[in-house]
Order: sequence, then structure tokens, then C-alpha cells
Amino acid sequence: MVNNVETVQGREMEMLQEYLNEFGQQIEILSRQMQMIEQRRFESFAAIDTLKELGENGSDVVLLQLGGGASLRVKVTDPDRVLLNIGSDVVVERSNAEAIDFLQDRTTEMEAMIKKLSANINEIRNQANEVAQRIEMTYRKARSSQKGQ
Repeated sequence: MVNNVETVQGREMEMLQEYLNEFGQQIEILSRQMQMIEQRRFESFAAIDTLKELGENGSDVVLLQLGGGASLRVKVTDPDRVLLNIGSDVVVERSNAEAIDFLQDRTTEMEAMIKKLSANINEIRNQANEVAQRIEMTYRKARSSQKGQ
């Protein structure tokens, strides 16, 4: 009879540990997604600031990121015409003000996504804590049954 109890407890512990590992992986994936969205949000804020500055001051010299750490100083000839990627690699031309509005709306959407991801992470952490407590209880129960023998 004792072997059956130990086998059941062992299987339960393995199953609970697997759940705990899966929760950890889910938290890691959601945290990475949140970091990526946060980075895009900061990039959008920088773009908004730059567009506002260009709109107020007219043509100006800006740094153009080429990639690989290389940049050029370029003179903006038409600061009111902005090429805007609206998603799925679709690029449209908009006025400076329209581009700013679009980017501000996008940052608002990203903030909502970040809040939702954060709530999901907290929910998963709560579930992981419950599983960890259950593992601890099962472990204590197993130890107390071994001491009683």
C-alpha cells in the first residue's frame, strides 16, 4: 500500500513540477513580448518628438539611421510629407500632423497591450505560486508519511 501512495505522490509531484515549468516559460515569453512592445513604444515617442520639432522648425538636419551602427546627417526637404508604415509592410504618405496622430494612437494601443500582458503575467505568477504551494504541501505530506513509518 505504501508503494502505491509513494507512486501517486511521485506522479503528482512530477505533474505539478511540469506545470510550474510551463508557467515559467509562459512568463518568459510574455515578458519578452512586453519588452519588444515597450521598445517600439519608445521609438514611437522619439518619432513623435522629431516630427513635432520638424513641423515647428521647418527643414532641418537630422540623423538618418542606416543600420549596422551607421548614420548620416541629412537635410529634410519636405518635413510635412511623412512616409508611414501602417502595418504589414504597407507604407502610406501622410502629413506631419496626421503621422503624429497615427503614432500617438499606436502608442496608446501599445500601452493597452502592455497592461494586458502585465495582467496575464500576474495571473500566471499567481497560478505558479499556487502550484508551488501545492508542491510544498505534497512534499511535506510525503516527508511526514516517511517519518511515520
